[in-house]
Amino acid sequence: MAKQKEDSQKKLTEVEPTISLCMIVKDEEQWLAQCLESVKDLVNEIILIDTGSTDKTKEIAKKFNAKIFDFAWTDNFADARNFSISKAAGDWILWLDADETIAEKDHDYIRQIVKEAQFPVVVMEQRHYTNDTTNARFKEVDERYEAEAKDCKGYYATLITRLFKNNVGLTFEGAVHETLDKSMQKLGLKFLRTDIPIHHYQHLKSEDKMKEKKQKYDKLLEEKAKSDPTDIKTLHDLAITNLHKNDFRTAFDYFKKIYDLDKELLEPYLGMGLIWAKRGDYPRAIKFFLNAMDKKTTRTIELSIPIEQVRENILYNLALSFLKTGEKAKGIQIFKDMIRLNSRYTPLIQKKLKEVGIVAVTKAG
Repeated sequence: MAKQKEDSQKKLTEVEPTISLCMIVKDEEQWLAQCLESVKDLVNEIILIDTGSTDKTKEIAKKFNAKIFDFAWTDNFADARNFSISKAAGDWILWLDADETIAEKDHDYIRQIVKEAQFPVVVMEQRHYTNDTTNARFKEVDERYEAEAKDCKGYYATLITRLFKNNVGLTFEGAVHETLDKSMQKLGLKFLRTDIPIHHYQHLKSEDKMKEKKQKYDKLLEEKAKSDPTDIKTLHDLAITNLHKNDFRTAFDYFKKIYDLDKELLEPYLGMGLIWAKRGDYPRAIKFFLNAMDKKTTRTIELSIPIEQVRENILYNLALSFLKTGEKAKGIQIFKDMIRLNSRYTPLIQKKLKEVGIVAVTKAG
């Protein structure tokens, strides 16, 4: 009898944790099938929140036995995300957008992570596929993921929280670029940072679609900043948005607001330095970058992004600025050191060094 009880308990402990895929969609007939196909053997249920599709999105979802719920759009992505996780019955929640996939070869890694359950939150690497080799973070596609690259030459990566335990109190915050960061901080939860890729195809969408999305996001960000002018994440998103538009005055104002709220964060120093560099005032840019490097903080605006990546970004732009002044030797030395430390900027650094007549700098190891 005791042995039967022991065997029964053993079986219970061997039960695999379940995963719910949670998505919010609208008119995603072009991308949804490939997304669901990529994870149908990984997840145990598909929760699809539809915010008003008029195409075949729902028909496609039904083919994958998705549980479909309608949701009246509130101009708030966090509201929709939280509605999606409220419908999830799985032990873990994986959230994806329709223009993303996960390679089958990585399913076992994810299963192992949720089985071991050492951390309640898992950060993954979002790979944004592109042919834009001028992007400072551009990396060539590795052989392992050639099929996922869809003929793109490479990608740039960002870290993002996409997998977390259900029913531990986590909720999304943010009308746009919604995150779990504040909720994680309130609950004191730690996270596991991985390099498991989520393959993202946003840059393969039409220019009209991209423009429409950006306009929508910009409007929501501005409304959020008005309702909560001390939200640093929103201020940073707006600063970056305006920096990309070359609206330097507006971008600088947002970076300055972040600086006034928290003088220890590195991101406002980096942002204001970038603005002066783009304006051609490299000596002033250098001052901002050097001030940032003197800071001892370990915090970043987004929890999933390690402070080392922010410092690496600052170093790269510091070296570029030195190359534009009479202190080229300093810039060259920084670039050489970054290559020896296997910087993610290495391919672009090699090109920059070649432009000034320096070649054959090797990585460590």
